[in-house]
Amino acid sequence: MSQIEIAQVIEQIKEEIQIDTSGQGKASIRAAARLADVQDSSLRRAFLSAALEPSALAQSIMQSGFDSAALELWSEQGIPDMGLAAIIEYYAYDAGRYCKKQARLVCKAFNRIGIRAWMQDIKGWSKSEQHNQPVQPPAPALPPVEQRLHTFVQAMKTLAELTGGRLNPYMEQNCKDFAANLIADYNRQSLTCTKEKWLGVVNFAESELGKRVPLSGAHYRGHLGTWVRTFYPHLGVGVARRRHRQETRLVNGVQQPIYVYACHDPAVAAGLTKAIEEFFAHPSPGTALKQAGAFARKSLVTA
Repeated sequence: MSQIEIAQVIEQIKEEIQIDTSGQGKASIRAAARLADVQDSSLRRAFLSAALEPSALAQSIMQSGFDSAALELWSEQGIPDMGLAAIIEYYAYDAGRYCKKQARLVCKAFNRIGIRAWMQDIKGWSKSEQHNQPVQPPAPALPPVEQRLHTFVQAMKTLAELTGGRLNPYMEQNCKDFAANLIADYNRQSLTCTKEKWLGVVNFAESELGKRVPLSGAHYRGHLGTWVRTFYPHLGVGVARRRHRQETRLVNGVQQPIYVYACHDPAVAAGLTKAIEEFFAHPSPGTALKQAGAFARKSLVTA
């Protein structure tokens, strides 16, 4: 498929992409399916089954920072720009024999400037326009954590009845992680009265900046985390409060200890953004890290 044909696809789905007043994009399921060169029904099935038995696509999306409750809403409310990026990336590189050449071309197109900027460009949106646009109603909020946890527990009971209590190890671990994350978020927000956002470097790069961090190559994800800790160590310390900590999280299907950063802190978010941009702009980050002595000790995963 040529770039001309890609341009034709984009023109066909242009009206099914929306940009809100803050510049965040959203696409319909049909638009996402056309860009990835798959059937609408494939995406709908993945979204609706995420809470019970997530497909490989749903698992890939959730590893990008979304939960099953969010995916269920996409069937009716559309797909946010970062969710669209995760879908295109999956069909471009991670879907095995279902990978699509068109998805790879689209992924390359928006990876240069980020999915959000790519969608803004399609719609001709600019920051100066947001002051002239009518105020949009707030997006529907997710139910309270305790209600979502109750719904999840009921769904798991139903699944256990259907399967006779037999779940594959990955599915069982995914369910435990999902419930634990809900409880941890609820407890932390209840105790601190604040909404904290702790992310690993790779999660921040992909979910907040729209970057694709590869599993191999000069700019692979392991070197990204080492880059931040080597050249931006100040992001991990703070006088008034901790700005980073270690947690055990699911990384590529395996529980591993990683560093997570206080991305709700504007200074930390700005510092991570600067570090990540410099990492991808450097022609050989591995060489720079070696010269800085970054590999003298074993590094912690920072997915």
